[in-house]
Amino acid sequence: MSNTVITRKAQQAQIIFDDLVEKYGIKAVPTCFVADPSRKAQFKKACFTGNPFPGPFAAAMLTKRVPAVNKLFKDEKILQTPAIAAVLAACSSVATEIGELRGDDVSGAKSYCDISFAGLQAIRLFMADHNGKRFQKRRFNSAASVNNAINGSFYKYKAGDGRDVSFHVYYQDQQRKLFEAMGMSKPSDKYTFFSIAQDKKEIAQKVSEKTALQLEEMAFDCGACACMLRSRDEWENSEVGKAVISMPLIREEKFGDAQAPDYGKPNSRGPLSGIKVLDLTHIIAGPACSRVLAKYGADVLMIRRGEYMEQEQAMLELDGWAGKHSIQLDFNIPDQLERAKELIRQADVITYSYQNGTLDHFGLSESDIRELNPNVIYSNLNCFSDTVWKHRPGWAPCAEDITGLSVRNGSMEKPENLNGVPLDYFPGFILALGTMLAITHKLKNGGGYKVTTSLTRGAQFLHECTDLCREKKGGKYSTLSLHCNEPVWNELRQYVACDAVDGTVGFPAPAVVNTAYPDNPRNLMFSDGNTDWNQK
Repeated sequence: MSNTVITRKAQQAQIIFDDLVEKYGIKAVPTCFVADPSRKAQFKKACFTGNPFPGPFAAAMLTKRVPAVNKLFKDEKILQTPAIAAVLAACSSVATEIGELRGDDVSGAKSYCDISFAGLQAIRLFMADHNGKRFQKRRFNSAASVNNAINGSFYKYKAGDGRDVSFHVYYQDQQRKLFEAMGMSKPSDKYTFFSIAQDKKEIAQKVSEKTALQLEEMAFDCGACACMLRSRDEWENSEVGKAVISMPLIREEKFGDAQAPDYGKPNSRGPLSGIKVLDLTHIIAGPACSRVLAKYGADVLMIRRGEYMEQEQAMLELDGWAGKHSIQLDFNIPDQLERAKELIRQADVITYSYQNGTLDHFGLSESDIRELNPNVIYSNLNCFSDTVWKHRPGWAPCAEDITGLSVRNGSMEKPENLNGVPLDYFPGFILALGTMLAITHKLKNGGGYKVTTSLTRGAQFLHECTDLCREKKGGKYSTLSLHCNEPVWNELRQYVACDAVDGTVGFPAPAVVNTAYPDNPRNLMFSDGNTDWNQK
């Protein structure tokens, strides 16, 4: 086996996979991590095809794609690619066990995880394609709005005490509150991609007037999000850091002793077919969880207040729509709120990723949902979970900055965010793994369950994975290969026709193939304005 970067990442994935299998008692199917040397040329070529934006805006997308793809084939200080590969391979094993528990013959099941395609999962946002002109315009406007001078993924500012601070506000309502608190000179929606140069100067001046911690507290106090960049030591010795670290990566709690459900034998969509997932999530991390469940055949119904095309953050949301069907409900309208409660009663799984307390005043708190459906699996993902900061909003880049990942990936003098947005996708994949583990436990033992992880706990796990791979060797439950002849990896993207966003959409191909449950393009389809569960 050649000692290439991709091979090293595959070996690191083996170590993390071993750890997950033993930590969670996973019934591992024979698993092979593939380190195909041809992927580098394939991925680089794909940067220049399937660009969703016209004219000069296509060049802006290339400035994101090319560096992101190049980094996939370089060594990583923070082992995001091996960690993603290991978690998704673990998901495949658990999905196989669910199929077996439901009556499928999985005796010949094998999993293949292509390391390069695992790395791709962290940059899905940049690599997706779509050709509907109306949606191109909508998504570009969304990108111009969020990619501004206050975007903490790209810009850090020196506070008055010399410490770096980053801001994370991806909805206009949060940005408005933050800018009012900061005393900015113009309405928040006037700070866009097109005014970055002048806006950076104004923001830098305002930031220099306070300490980094003052800015952090001011942002949280007004309902927005900012953080002082911390080293790992600072994070781990902080009150919130200690609370997050004390949590298991996946916390599972059982409720009640109801009989084990009979979901019937799976159909051709996969081992989770017929299992109803009600998706109460948004942006990337939460939808990343339910997208994995949809990959394995779950019937996922996502609640949205308005049409997909009208979502404020269409730029960030597109990938999370794969495999879902949307029902449009406004909880301020009594009969539509009641319809949501009916769906909660019918659901087998509910995924939730809004800020804690967001839906409480609608009678949809966690305890309210448990009262409506005592036996549901309630899968919860927030930035700080239910720690001492449980009511604070947070976003993936904030999780990188506050937990010391950005400093570890760069330095205290020059922090550097990770490649793509792994702290959105990766915790979502962790929650999917936890949700499927809960399904196996429900099938064996009955009851209802709560599954909890968080963006910051996922960030801490990346620290732990990076440490682990320095100390151990893997391969107890897996093998390595340089090639795998799976058609799904012949192309970078899988295309589906969809009238929900006027045109064809190309989603990045998956990282894992399971021979017992071959890749099913139907599980990528999505539609808008549904009235009920997808039963196709």
